[in-house]
Amino acid sequence: MLIAFAFLIAAFIVLYRRYVPIADLQLMKCSDLQQARKECPDLKLLDVRDVSEFTPDPHKEMINISLGRLPYVWEKELRQGDHVVIVTPKRSDGFRAARKLKKAGFRTLSYLQEDCRGCQSVRRPTLNS
Repeated sequence: MLIAFAFLIAAFIVLYRRYVPIADLQLMKCSDLQQARKECPDLKLLDVRDVSEFTPDPHKEMINISLGRLPYVWEKELRQGDHVVIVTPKRSDGFRAARKLKKAGFRTLSYLQEDCRGCQSVRRPTLNS
């Protein structure tokens, strides 16, 4: 019985970290991204897909750091004071990336929750592009 209870708690923790956003994470739409770029020209767009899935985007400001490598190599591209917008097709990966960055000391984090292919904000990366 104790093992089953421990398994349920472990499963809850895994699901919680994967599907529930951190408290300070701003969920952003394309229109919000346009406004944020006007207010913060140094905005960093972070794609956390694996390199094998990442196709370089025409926007040079898109940074690709795989989710698994994020805790170890974020310092090469990001600073704790940066406003970071996480752009990834998988919502759960975006939430996990936000947790890892918050643990590293980041305070201004956003997740782009819309597909922005139709607007000029950013061409949202997809696995087919």
